[in-house]
Amino acid sequence: MGFLAVVLRVQMTGVVASVRITEDKASARILAEAGLSQAAAEIRAGPPDGVRTLNDRISSTITLPAGIASISVRNEALRIDLNTAERPLIVGALRAGGAAPGIADDLATRIIGRRAGPTPQNGQPAGSAQQAGNDTKLFQTVSELAAFPGMTPAIAIGIEPYVTVSSGLPGVRLEALDDGLLGDIPGLPPSALKAIKDFHTGRLSRDQLDQSLAGVTFNTSAQAPSWRVELKTTLQSGYSESFEALILVSNVDEAPYRVLDWRRAAIELE
Repeated sequence: MGFLAVVLRVQMTGVVASVRITEDKASARILAEAGLSQAAAEIRAGPPDGVRTLNDRISSTITLPAGIASISVRNEALRIDLNTAERPLIVGALRAGGAAPGIADDLATRIIGRRAGPTPQNGQPAGSAQQAGNDTKLFQTVSELAAFPGMTPAIAIGIEPYVTVSSGLPGVRLEALDDGLLGDIPGLPPSALKAIKDFHTGRLSRDQLDQSLAGVTFNTSAQAPSWRVELKTTLQSGYSESFEALILVSNVDEAPYRVLDWRRAAIELE
């Protein structure tokens, strides 16, 4: 009887722990969704008084009785769109992802050949539409690269931090790219590289940088309608989860925002 009592106690302890984790997961998800709503609200509210445009990066927190969510938001104009970006950017991303120059050129040719017509004009990102009636189509997710002909797993993993499928822009915010990627973009003038370096070290103002990059066709000052949101939730119990979401925020859309992608990034147990 004593043995059975011990076994039962162990089993019940496991059940209680499992229930607690399930409850914590649900609470963390609700807290993350609240953080996502706040991020969308800040984007829709626009830039603060006295600021010309909304910053490409937004950080905030939301505190609820259940816990705290830390929110970090980045506009997708800081990434290269596989569906709409100009060829030098695609080549540069592939090279930065580990592809040899010849392989990068070949893959870029086939990626651009896959595209399905012009960028939609309805405020939707390019990755949300597909042209029917031919053999080409847009990428719906970056993960599709893993199955793209000629793409190795290493390159697909290496390129992921640099690319998106939802900015809908032919260019990218060049000054936001890391030095390694900038150096891999063919045709990028040395003067542009110098201007970006001077801007980061404070020797060049934003207006001066914009003037220096004005002649670079694959640089953009436009913001994408899509935003990447990183959320870290920490509950009162000490349980923590991180999420990453991709949202579409458009003033012509009746919905406050639309979730294009959502994934759990990490779980931490205290």
